[in-house]
Amino acid sequence: MINKPAIVATVPAGTKQEKDNMLQLETAKMRLVLSPYGARLHELWLRNDDGTETNITVSLADDAAYAAQDSYIGAICGRFASRIANARYTSPDGTEFVLSANEGKTHLHGGKIGFNDHNWQVQNTSKTAIRFDLHSADGDQGYPGNFDATATYSIIADNRLRLEMTATCDQTCPVNMTNHAYWNLSGRLDKPATNHILQIDADAYLRLDDSLIPLPGRQDVTGSGYDFRNPSEIAQNMAHADQGFDHSYCLNGQRGDLRQIATLTDPDSGRGFKLFSTEPGLQLYLAQHFTNAMTAKDGTALDKFVGIALEPQAFTDAPNRPDFPSAWLNPGETYRHVIEWEFS
Repeated sequence: MINKPAIVATVPAGTKQEKDNMLQLETAKMRLVLSPYGARLHELWLRNDDGTETNITVSLADDAAYAAQDSYIGAICGRFASRIANARYTSPDGTEFVLSANEGKTHLHGGKIGFNDHNWQVQNTSKTAIRFDLHSADGDQGYPGNFDATATYSIIADNRLRLEMTATCDQTCPVNMTNHAYWNLSGRLDKPATNHILQIDADAYLRLDDSLIPLPGRQDVTGSGYDFRNPSEIAQNMAHADQGFDHSYCLNGQRGDLRQIATLTDPDSGRGFKLFSTEPGLQLYLAQHFTNAMTAKDGTALDKFVGIALEPQAFTDAPNRPDFPSAWLNPGETYRHVIEWEFS
């Protein structure tokens, strides 16, 4: 049973947090800082037994710092997170749509101006929840239809955070929304997070071509560096992962059911979380593109592998793959994706 959280406080009007365009929720166990820019998880602080707290996400200084780079740190990605091959797809009625290409010929995380680059509207706030809304007009980044999205962060227990994303569209359109937080449970951004222990409830994953688009079929994880069915150190598996880590995992369990899909722990600090989702896939990505030219909020240079992204979502390139779980949203339907993190 999940107990209701004991809320300590929210950010009072006129504080520095509000002036910096940030919003805050907190309990006795954690403190969450959000930005309307990208409906972004800016910081997540876990409170230690001695009264101190540790931020376990990669965080930049402010909204301007996020806007200056394209790493999607902490943001909501959409309309379609991950990649669409050749920045185009054919809808179920046979119409071809050409999208904004922003990774060579590929459409990545919603295009050149994805949901991460928008200031979302703060519509509802309470002591336990903050909801952000975004309207994406017909033709935005090449997508059809007027699209309305919500992202609601809510604290449902002292140590449990929920993110619920919904969307409607007046034309048939693919949708795939997720959060792109990078985690480092040690709280130290001067060292890689590859010593973390990861478990993923998936028997298969999608191998990639040179453009990071899935090849045909699903690959059994058995005997490979992609096997995280049992808790495994990321660094040890990475030594046997011939394509690195930027892959869709084909999760076990029923899509639509909120179920535990992964765990992540840091053996040094003892911090960890259980990850839950309603979607069929999980994208595992290490921050291999980070360079020391990027700096965290505290000025620390962000070397590669300093953060781990675990992004529950649909499969990469799903609009072009009828063999994948459907990513189509039709008029009159509501897309709904729930992610939960239970921290320890």
